[in-house]
Amino acid sequence: MFSEIKEYLDDPIEAFQLRLKNDKNPNKLDLGLGIYRDEAGEVATLSSVREAEQRLASRPTDKGYRSPMGNAVYIERMEKLLFQSSLENQPEMGVQSIQTPGAGAGCRVGAEFVKRLSPTSRVWASIPNWGHQLEFFENAGLELKYFPYYDLENSRFQFSEMMSALEEMQEGDVLLLHGCCNNPTGQDPSLEQWRAIAELCSSKGVLPFVDIAYQGYGDGVDEDLLGMQLMASLVREMIVVVSSSKSFTIYRERAGLLSLISNDKAGSLNNAYRLLRDVARGNYFMPPDHGAEIVAEILGDEALSAEWRQELDVIRERIYSLRALLRDTIEAMDPSQDASYLVQQKGMFSCLPLSPEQQMEMEQKYGIYMLPNARINFAALAKDKAERVAKALLAIKNNNN
Repeated sequence: MFSEIKEYLDDPIEAFQLRLKNDKNPNKLDLGLGIYRDEAGEVATLSSVREAEQRLASRPTDKGYRSPMGNAVYIERMEKLLFQSSLENQPEMGVQSIQTPGAGAGCRVGAEFVKRLSPTSRVWASIPNWGHQLEFFENAGLELKYFPYYDLENSRFQFSEMMSALEEMQEGDVLLLHGCCNNPTGQDPSLEQWRAIAELCSSKGVLPFVDIAYQGYGDGVDEDLLGMQLMASLVREMIVVVSSSKSFTIYRERAGLLSLISNDKAGSLNNAYRLLRDVARGNYFMPPDHGAEIVAEILGDEALSAEWRQELDVIRERIYSLRALLRDTIEAMDPSQDASYLVQQKGMFSCLPLSPEQQMEMEQKYGIYMLPNARINFAALAKDKAERVAKALLAIKNNNN
């Protein structure tokens, strides 16, 4: 059976990691994977997370099974963080959630949930997109459709083109959106644009599927939820998937949330939740607990939660300062360049205006590695590396021009 597999190729992320590993250049620069690093290039863990772990380690506990729905305290406290203001303002709104092994598993379970309910639903995804995210929907057997979102060559948000394309959505389709800090572009809709998208979904009977992976990296812990919360107030049903990996720097602990939102909580929500539970149980039985316990500990303690928010503020401000530094460096080296898009975008990522061939040139000539669409992770860019990146970018752009 195994011999039937012929020349199976690595996906873009695996291929990127292999090229990076095989590069013997001691000065190679990894700006790819979405992990927060400090100025020394080390993977940083929040002090609030370390404190929570120490508290958990000091308590007697067991390693017994939990429910397939996961850690109930984590679910309760995450729902409060995400939806409390919406629930207070909309008594008709209902939320039912499960813990998942990160947002990736949440996307996969959510995709299969949709497939069970509506096998002919189409999932609308942006161009460009985070390719790994789309695999969860493809593997569930759902058809993918695409809409323009961001012009890579000209660093421009294509909102009007997006809305024109989405006019082709049909009842029962799914619209896949990033709740904040769009991956890979860093380009988010304004609240007015969120409203327009929500109203279109509502009028067409389309199910929004909102993925929130970078809460706190854009405008703030609460501010980064405003688009999602506005949409929840305007549509009848919605799916929200949340990752705790970046917001709590617990990447490999795999803690996430999948929430079903309905403005008909007295009707079908409980049955939908039971189906969701069975889909999750059929995929992995139950999620790991350690990361969920860490998050629950932080969110359940006022002082520790305040410390976590303050640490995220520091991270967000540092990332913005690196965006501003790279913009200023590029424009100082070549005044004809307009790099203002770097500071208009939010979160870890932006896409540099490079073709795939130019991106490979960045690797081969300058030892600067990025993921597809020339996605740069500002959280991995130290201050003393900004000039190097700017020089390489301008050299490649000017040589090709």
